[in-house]
Amino acid sequence: MHQNTEQGINSLSNTQLEDVIAEIEQAIEWHQSWYRNLLRCLIADIPADEQNLADNAHNLCRFGQWFNKLPEQTISLHPYFSDIACAHQKMHQGAKVLLSLKESKSVIPANLLDQFHADLDRLRVLFDTLIDEFSELLHTRDPLTGASNRTNLVENLQKEHELCKRKSLSCALIMIDLDHFKQVNDEFGHAVGDKVLIALVKCIKSHLREYDQLYRYGGEEFLVCLPQTELEGAKSLSERLRAGVEALKIEIGKGKHINVTGSFGVALINADDDIEAAIERADEAMYQAKKSGRNRVCVA
Repeated sequence: MHQNTEQGINSLSNTQLEDVIAEIEQAIEWHQSWYRNLLRCLIADIPADEQNLADNAHNLCRFGQWFNKLPEQTISLHPYFSDIACAHQKMHQGAKVLLSLKESKSVIPANLLDQFHADLDRLRVLFDTLIDEFSELLHTRDPLTGASNRTNLVENLQKEHELCKRKSLSCALIMIDLDHFKQVNDEFGHAVGDKVLIALVKCIKSHLREYDQLYRYGGEEFLVCLPQTELEGAKSLSERLRAGVEALKIEIGKGKHINVTGSFGVALINADDDIEAAIERADEAMYQAKKSGRNRVCVA
């Protein structure tokens, strides 16, 4: 998957991803039903639906109606959306030609039928590929916060590390741990704890660049990867994040809110580094922040 594509679909929430997957699965069902009816018209002596003979048949079918209502920003999230639009139109145009020949009692040439099936197969491949990509993204997402989970963490960090090494650039890590989170859960319940984690991730994401990566590392522990970032830049961002978290007012119902703080550990991934060792250094720096009084940034 290209980086621009990843950044695009990464902007979708888990719910939005699930909705798009469900809609595409529905589209596949619609087209299977449509294809069965088309075969009945071509093979049995059943008149074609006028809708399928229209020049804009691709806009009239159920999938076409749904697709045309998609916001432009959704379509621009992945190049396959525009590919699907073209493949879908071409398939309907092919179907119209076949049905028109059948209606005029003309022989349908084998090459036209083969081309129609090739267009139909192309559309199905695009549908399946989109579902696979969106499902894979959901699989690597934390269902609560929408941050990435640890599924591909080491692999992704190794890729960033290799890229930075080739360009002689630095890559930094920030380990973040909420202070006294167990106390929040014990005093207010896990539903409030979940609200805190969601608010924390939203706060962190608002400070990150589009190519920075955020992972839920543990229960209330998060890891940020900052490609092309020196130690001072990572420390400066950590201070802004620390202040942002401290300023959060998290609603817990009935007009009440709570405040939280976090401890931050910063480390560089060195040129000859093992990724696990770099994560461990960031983790140790975060624990140093805890020991030093919490709500602060420490550098490895």
